[in-house]
Amino acid sequence: MSNFQNAVAIIAKQESKFMELVKAASTDVVFKQEMLYASQAMMNNDYLCKTAINNPLSLRNAFSQVAACGLTLNPSRGLCYLVPRDGQVILDVSYKGMIKTAVNDGAIRDCIVELVYSNDKFVYKGKRHSPVHEFDPFDLKEQRGEFRGVYVEVTLPDGRVHVEAVTAVDIYKARNASDLWTRKKKGPWVDFEDSMRKKSGIKIAKKYWPQVGEKLDSVIHYLNTDAGEGFASQDVPVSVVERYMGQVEQVEPAEPLPTSNETVPVVASVAVAEQAAATQSQPTPESEAKAPLQGTVDPNVEAAESALPERTLNKVEELVKRARNSGAWKAAHEYISTWPEIARDYATKKLKAAEYQLAASGE
Repeated sequence: MSNFQNAVAIIAKQESKFMELVKAASTDVVFKQEMLYASQAMMNNDYLCKTAINNPLSLRNAFSQVAACGLTLNPSRGLCYLVPRDGQVILDVSYKGMIKTAVNDGAIRDCIVELVYSNDKFVYKGKRHSPVHEFDPFDLKEQRGEFRGVYVEVTLPDGRVHVEAVTAVDIYKARNASDLWTRKKKGPWVDFEDSMRKKSGIKIAKKYWPQVGEKLDSVIHYLNTDAGEGFASQDVPVSVVERYMGQVEQVEPAEPLPTSNETVPVVASVAVAEQAAATQSQPTPESEAKAPLQGTVDPNVEAAESALPERTLNKVEELVKRARNSGAWKAAHEYISTWPEIARDYATKKLKAAEYQLAASGE
């Protein structure tokens, strides 16, 4: 089969999982329609097709996000798109898609997001009144002057107006938190700068809304992590993480928890979902390893920790905390499965250590 046919086949296998997600998230997207839109996107983009074949897990995760957030891939709506980015397929949700998600969640009734430049007339009148913003929409961007910031005006469920003005400094801090921008100076901050400014404005402004639904939190966390947009928040609910991490057809390897300084056989991983039948290999003498004494630190973990950036270490720490609080260990392991090898190995060791400590404490 061609790359296109193989990529479509990966999505076709997701139908039952997709429908489960639609039901769990109470969304109304239709699998066959979204599969058609996804197929059209890949038919028109060879690079997207190749990326999907090389990283099918990312395609499944991205397509699952469609079901979870309830946004259609219909290109005429402009809410979200399947795009190749840094070796994986991601669901790129536009600022229009973020607004639609917030409206669907019941967090707001309506939203206006506008960029403000130095040659515009802008008068801020407080959080409860619409600002005065006058400019010529037919001017070229350079004619409007230097970028000053973004304002996000929403109508709350009770009819009140809420306005947040976000400075250019805060927008650039969001940009600098993106790995793609800081490491390679590429990605959405280069290709779609104005849209990214608006998206970052919404991400910051929503923190001050009286209520925010889980779907918008889920979308933002996915964009900040998997999509490489940066500016991750620290207040994402556990249920959100469980939903976007735990919906992939893959069986986690079962590994017994050590209870003393004894030799423990490691059970081999179960084959991935694309295989016709999953089989589990028997442990071999070569796979046996000494379990660490309780309370000791694996030197390999220490070595990996010293080689990783602080941002990754903080991300792993937060992931372990959420998995411990929610019991979503399998979801956490699945989430890190597409990470680079060094980071993945370090996160796996930290997760397993936390699982062991929890089991040993009897909680």
